[in-house]
Amino acid sequence: MFKTILFITLLNFTLQADVLNFYKNALQTLQYKQTYSLYKEAVELQKDGVVYNRFSNFALDAGYSDTKAKLLSKPFNTANIAFTDTLDLFGKSSYKVEELTLDIKAKQTLLDIQKEELFVSLVSMISIYNQTKERLTLHQSLLNEQQNIYDTLQKLQISGSVSEIDILRFKNTLAQLKTKIIDEQTTLEKMKKQLNLYAPNQNIPTFENSKYLYAKEDFLSQNKQEQLGEISAKQLLAQAKSYSHSYLPDFIVGVNYQKIDDPTSYGDNYSLGAAIHIPLSTNDFKQSQALRINALSLNSKNAEYKIQRESEYNQRFQDYQNAEHQLAVLNENLDDYTKSEEMIKNAYLKQYVDFNTYLQVLTESVNIKERLIGLMSVKNEQITILNAIASGVIYE
Repeated sequence: MFKTILFITLLNFTLQADVLNFYKNALQTLQYKQTYSLYKEAVELQKDGVVYNRFSNFALDAGYSDTKAKLLSKPFNTANIAFTDTLDLFGKSSYKVEELTLDIKAKQTLLDIQKEELFVSLVSMISIYNQTKERLTLHQSLLNEQQNIYDTLQKLQISGSVSEIDILRFKNTLAQLKTKIIDEQTTLEKMKKQLNLYAPNQNIPTFENSKYLYAKEDFLSQNKQEQLGEISAKQLLAQAKSYSHSYLPDFIVGVNYQKIDDPTSYGDNYSLGAAIHIPLSTNDFKQSQALRINALSLNSKNAEYKIQRESEYNQRFQDYQNAEHQLAVLNENLDDYTKSEEMIKNAYLKQYVDFNTYLQVLTESVNIKERLIGLMSVKNEQITILNAIASGVIYE
């Protein structure tokens, strides 16, 4: 059973390989991976610094003084050198390490959110591009056909079978169609340049007809916004623990060397020392409480993220199903529309119907074909997004 599901999954994304390759090229262009790697490297260095400083928080202090007194024949000098190390024996810094570890996870999850937004945006742009391209093909074919009819009408005008006003009205209709084609060509060129900014020198992909291969739960499980909220809440709790444990003592050990030429003293000396430092600030406790409250607030917001994700799934899946059902109905009657288009053309050329009737039937037929293009575009767009998110392939 598992092998069957795996085969279907691989088959689907083999069909959508061009879209995924285009998306991966866009990721390289925007340098998402490089940005994250540099950020992760910087945070890892911070973690190493925190771990190192737990038992090696060294300090070196040096001082020099020159002392004069009335009863001394000459002044004397004193030099002090102290070397100390603050030891975190109770692991207070471990919460900072935990916070930095969670920061890396948060950055990765935020990057996943950006990847998903990029993928959805690219799929939408590619869908509009392909839809416009198919409409252009349809209109160019229609123009060629109508141009042939116009040439036939001009011949019929010579014999008096067609009036001059019909010729002019037909010519004006052709002009409108030509301007529409020019607009679509311009739009395609603009969109192509825009898409090539994301993936230079790569052909704009097309969508393959496919089905939704996953369960609703698969899509809902990829809720990156909810995951980011959970990680952010854990970060706040780690900060809260750091504040609440700030009262734990630090042990300070050190060695001190004193060089002195005071004739009344015992001369140069050194000493070993140990001390305990206990912070007693009440503000840390208040900060800890505030952070815990903020963490609870973030956790409660996750319920909203779940609702938003499920709403998104329902909308996309309903759009997909609606498009599929309408396509089934329109495709079932497509032959009838094509047949009526051919019949009205012959009837008009024989002047059995007037220009208005011909134009009305032709417009209805073209609208149906445009509707088919639009519905197929919606279906493929939504199914591509649903499969990509549910599989998790866009986050890799």
